[in-house]
Amino acid sequence: MDAAEQMGAKITSGPNWLEIKRGAWPLKGITLDCNHIPDAAMTWAVMALYADGPTTLRNIARWRVKETDRIAAMATECRKLGATVEEGPDWITVHPLPNGKHNNASAQGKWKAASIHTYDDHRVAMCFSLAAFNADQVPVRIEDPKCVAKTFPDYFEALFSVAHSNTQDIPVICIDGPTASGKGTLASRVAQALGYHYLDSGALYRVTAYAALKAGLSLEATDEARIADLARTLPVRFEGDTVWLGSEDVSDAIRTEQAGMNASKVSVLPAVRTALISLQHSFQRLPGLLADGRDMGTVIFPDAPLKVFLTASAAQRAERRHKQLISKGISTTLDSLRADLEARDARDSSRSVAPLKAAQDAYQLDNSSLSIEASVDQVLTWWQAKQPF
Repeated sequence: MDAAEQMGAKITSGPNWLEIKRGAWPLKGITLDCNHIPDAAMTWAVMALYADGPTTLRNIARWRVKETDRIAAMATECRKLGATVEEGPDWITVHPLPNGKHNNASAQGKWKAASIHTYDDHRVAMCFSLAAFNADQVPVRIEDPKCVAKTFPDYFEALFSVAHSNTQDIPVICIDGPTASGKGTLASRVAQALGYHYLDSGALYRVTAYAALKAGLSLEATDEARIADLARTLPVRFEGDTVWLGSEDVSDAIRTEQAGMNASKVSVLPAVRTALISLQHSFQRLPGLLADGRDMGTVIFPDAPLKVFLTASAAQRAERRHKQLISKGISTTLDSLRADLEARDARDSSRSVAPLKAAQDAYQLDNSSLSIEASVDQVLTWWQAKQPF
């Protein structure tokens, strides 16, 4: 706390809490003997990037013999961000970077987008997350964020719960495609790889149809207004592979073939689609979103920086769905599945509101003969090209 106050932070505290507010800005460069706080002092090395002059941390020889050589690690990663750094056997000096309209003459270089190597060190990962708040809005990637599990497994979840960003700055990747193309599996795998939130928009329509039938409504246009009213306040949430409707786990109930047909029926109702738009937008939260469906890139997130249209032949999709249902003990035939898929494709493609089609700027990905791993790698490659570090 004392070091943060020296740098200009305003700190108030109670028996079991701290409140830290911005005071001086830019922060003040300091020289600090860190013998009594060697581990905590790593935070000041990143805070030094926001100072009005160089910050020197002394008596940190123990950094050299921790999970990694932390002096070398902090120096290397700060330089990736554009900072000038000097280091010695038991000290490090970090020069600041420009900080928006408060740029100062002593600032060196400029902020650079960087992918921060964490060295399997939880403190490196947590400290460098602070670099993401730079005024130039350059992206910062933390490699292997799960290394924080040693001391604070939910660190990044906690960070994003208190961080705020303009919605348009939160990245979205859209994966659209026809029924049984594998977009849900692909989207969830990519979301897991990037640490992003996941939106299965198709599940929202399945849940809407399920809730409507449970409320005694038909899925026809005669009940369109009432279904739309229900959809506006749909208490749905995703937790891993589990889909909740209020306190009810509806994961299995909405994954049947009939549930899919019911979802297709309600999805053609314009008032229902309008009612679900704001609900889908609410999933766009830090650090980013993977959204899969049929109109994610054309209607819901038209400005998404990466859009993928996933396709596969009807025969291949029917075979995949057949294996999936047989594994669950559900009897069906390939011919009937293919007929159902082709009927749903026709209905989804010809509906008057948000028909199934690829966005003009979408990448086409035919996964008929691709493994899920190859498909994931392709999307990540496209994303890397869009968001280079």
